[in-house]
Parts: sequence; C-alpha cells; structure tokens
Amino acid sequence: MHILLLLLILFLSSCNGKNRTRENMERVASTLEVINKNLEFINQKQGLISVSSRQVEGVYNIAENRRIQSRISRNILLIDSVMNDNRTRLGNLEKKLQQSRSRISGLEKIVASMQRTLAAKQQEIDSLKTALEQSSLFIAKLSDSLHTVFYLAAPEDSLKKWKIIEKKGSFLGIIGGSNRLTDAFSLERFARFDKTTARRIPIPAGINDFEFISPHNRDSYSIREPAGITPSAKKTPLSYLVVRNPDRFWAASRVLVIQLDD
Repeated sequence: MHILLLLLILFLSSCNGKNRTRENMERVASTLEVINKNLEFINQKQGLISVSSRQVEGVYNIAENRRIQSRISRNILLIDSVMNDNRTRLGNLEKKLQQSRSRISGLEKIVASMQRTLAAKQQEIDSLKTALEQSSLFIAKLSDSLHTVFYLAAPEDSLKKWKIIEKKGSFLGIIGGSNRLTDAFSLERFARFDKTTARRIPIPAGINDFEFISPHNRDSYSIREPAGITPSAKKTPLSYLVVRNPDRFWAASRVLVIQLDD
C-alpha cells in the first residue's frame, strides 16, 4: 500500500494530467504489486524450508527422509522460478521507463529501490541454500543428493530386531523363504558415505561368512581378504568389498545391508 500511495503523490505533483505519465505510473504500480505478492510467496516458502530442514535432522527413516528432502527441493525450485520472474518483470519495466519520453525520476528511484530489494532477497536465498548444503543430514548438495549411500553389516538377529530385514516367501513365516529388506526402516545405525569415492568397504567377517541382503549387480564388485594376514589377525576376521563400478553396484539400491554369520 505504501508504494501505491507514493505513486499517487508523485502523480499529483508531477504528471500534470498527461496520459503517458499516467500509463507509466499504472505500469509501475501493477508490476510492483505483482512483485510484492511474489516476495510474500517467497517468504512463505522460506519459512516452510526452514521448518522442513529442522525436521530432516531428526528423521532416519529413508522413505520419510527422501520425502522431506524432495519437498525442500521443490520449494527451492519454486523460489528460484519466482525470483527469475521478478527480475524479468522489473527489468522489462526499467527498459520501458528508460524509453519513455515522459520519464519521472521518482518512478525510476522506486524501481531502483526494488532492484536492491530483490538483490537482498537473493542473498537470503543463497544463504539458505548454503545452510542446507552444509547440514549434516541433508544429503550432500541438492543436485548431488544421489551420491550419498548407506551401509550396515550386522548379524541376522540384530537386523531383525532393528526391523531392517524380514523373512519373505516362507510358509507360515517358518518354513523356507529368505531374508529381505523391510519396506521402511531406520537409517540411524547406517554409515553414510559418497558412492563416488568409497571403493573399498570393510566387512567385519571372513570372506565366506556373510551374505548380501540388499540387491547389487554381481559383476560390479569383488570380495577380497586383507593382504598379508598374520595368525593373530585371524582372530578378528576381516574382508573387503571392492566396488569396481559404483553406478552399477548402487543402481538397484542406495542401501548396502550385509548379514553376518553368527
């Protein structure tokens, strides 16, 4: 409202009833009204992102974690889109005022002030993005979120207790079947790392004393024992999962679950 009031004062003091000046003022008023509404929309989305970013830090369920992060990403894209629209509208308005024969310095000052407002808002948005990217649980950068993968190796009893695996395909839950991942489980106990850099993953078991629960392409990895095993080292079994092709290995699942023999 204060912008429209200022425009009215400028109109009464300097337009002298000229139609072109009136048109310029109406154009400025209309454009600034849209931009102000856009800024209100952006403020709302910033608030929602702040709430969501606090929520994601306490969520370890992989499905819910992804939903929250997806919501944040969509809101960031909306903000970027609306900011681009604001800049385009204001840029077009500025060009038209510069080309107008009846230029009013007061209108040009208002447009310049709005340019500074948009620049300040962009700084806020950039700071918000930086904070999200640096969050310990917000997966890497928004554009690189698929690089983060999760790893857990534990005995069958522990995996069942934590509701990470369940027996499927069995008769009455007793006879036959095999352990598979549950539909939703907590990521709290999982190690997190970047799939593009983690090529050698330690497994606390001998080379034949574990099995994969999560699905991974057999041609994308190999299992090796540590080089130069000493008799004392055999008391603490250890082997290594060597990922030769990360994209193929993690294609079916971003979660690596290994069941250790009891």
